[in-house]
Amino acid sequence: MIRLTTALSFVAAGTAVILMVARVVFLLHMLQLEEYDTKRFLSWLSTHLGRLTDDPALDVVGLLGLTGLVLRTNSPHSMTVISLLSIVSSVTGIAWERHLGALGPVKKPLVMTPRAWRLLVCTAVLATGGCFVLFAFLREREALTITLLFPVAAPLVLLAGRAIMEPVEALIRGWYVRDARLVLDRLRPIVVGITGSYGKTSTKFFTEHLLKSRYRVLMTPESYNTAMGICRVIRGQLGPEHEIFVVELAENEPGGFEHLLGLVPCTLSVVTSVGVQHLEEFGSRDAIERVMKGFVSMAASGSTIVLNSDDHVLGQIRTVSGKRIVTTSADGSPLSDFHAEHVTMNPEGLSFEIVTARGMRFPCHTALLGVRNVENILLAVAVARELDVPWESIQSNIATLQAPPHRLQAMVSSGGVRIIDDAFNSNPTGFAMAVEVLATFPRRRILVTPGLVSLGKEEHAENVEAGRRAAKAADIVILVGPKKTMPVREGLLSAGFPEASIITVRSLQEVTELMQRMVRAGDTVLFENDLPDTFNE
Repeated sequence: MIRLTTALSFVAAGTAVILMVARVVFLLHMLQLEEYDTKRFLSWLSTHLGRLTDDPALDVVGLLGLTGLVLRTNSPHSMTVISLLSIVSSVTGIAWERHLGALGPVKKPLVMTPRAWRLLVCTAVLATGGCFVLFAFLREREALTITLLFPVAAPLVLLAGRAIMEPVEALIRGWYVRDARLVLDRLRPIVVGITGSYGKTSTKFFTEHLLKSRYRVLMTPESYNTAMGICRVIRGQLGPEHEIFVVELAENEPGGFEHLLGLVPCTLSVVTSVGVQHLEEFGSRDAIERVMKGFVSMAASGSTIVLNSDDHVLGQIRTVSGKRIVTTSADGSPLSDFHAEHVTMNPEGLSFEIVTARGMRFPCHTALLGVRNVENILLAVAVARELDVPWESIQSNIATLQAPPHRLQAMVSSGGVRIIDDAFNSNPTGFAMAVEVLATFPRRRILVTPGLVSLGKEEHAENVEAGRRAAKAADIVILVGPKKTMPVREGLLSAGFPEASIITVRSLQEVTELMQRMVRAGDTVLFENDLPDTFNE
């Protein structure tokens, strides 16, 4: 009987450890979405405690562990009962974790990168090693019951693994940065850096499109804008054939612009905007402004800086020691080096004239949507002219510009429904531009949005304002997430939007099911912002 009890205790402990690892996989996904930032992960944990207890079997295993500690009995019978119950519960919990993972499609699945594998293995080793230590130094009952608490303590084990692996990850990151810098020093392309609170990805795509008519250009893909993402592109894609490297730079990168520019010093740079996006991380508008102004004055940001002078902060920068400042204005300021006039927008796109400081005029048309895209185009034009791209090429390439993925990207479904995908625009300015575009289309106009996030203390007010803007453009508004969209609802109602035309759902999966029943040919549907799975309610 004693041998059977011991064997069952080991099996129970083993299945509990496996259940903990299964739960860690889910938590690792959330940590990855939070860019492995411990502070942001803890913030997510504090607001999603329900997600930690949505596996009832996991809770049963933890309860058995607590029961065993409280009973403090070493009788073979009680240990056998606890072991058997915990084995059944752990196996059920492992199956339940797989079920939870298959409930619906995730927007951005867990990517098992080498870093993710290292962290998962570390947490598994921690749990397994802890289990062996417990059974080696404690009585069997105490060792088992403490091990049964491992699954509910999965967040703590993951964070412990994160802390243990951080020195290793720092060494690996350092090696990647040094290797990427050696590649850059050897190849010496012209480096065009693009940064800003918003608009940088679109400006990057437009700049690459205007330059490639004359140069062989490599651009960092999608939203690759952190040191590790840039390193991957340099080490894996940059070659001697590339004359220009267009790189997006994150303004909220850990280590700041000093870290990024130490990796990829720029020949010339573009600053698109200074806004409240990432206000939660920076803490204040003043902090954001200091960071962006500091970038302009850094030696490694390049000898030429292209600025959007319509921005209230950037418009104040006229001279910087040792730098050539080139300015653009979509609002038509003649004080800029390049400004736009006669801007018009309809469902077919944008038409405008580019006017130079010398009064030269160049009419342009593009199928792009959104008046604010003229800002991004002008910035790209300024870069192209600095690099001697002829005006004829610039005009013809503006006509063939395409929206970057998920940024006011328009398409028509087979059922005759017009879809405007603006899922990657998540700032107040982008929201305002998107609903302005929606308003140009005939009825019915449907807006699908989870609201705006990462705006710190201004988040509530900005979401109320977003609701007011939406009320002027949409006929039906679908809010994704009952709690986080309450300020948007408040703004809609305060602007007189009918409550019967507001539909609230919990997930994008519910939106998909609703759309299949609701939309009809001729409708226009705007998907504005698509929050990662960490924001699921």
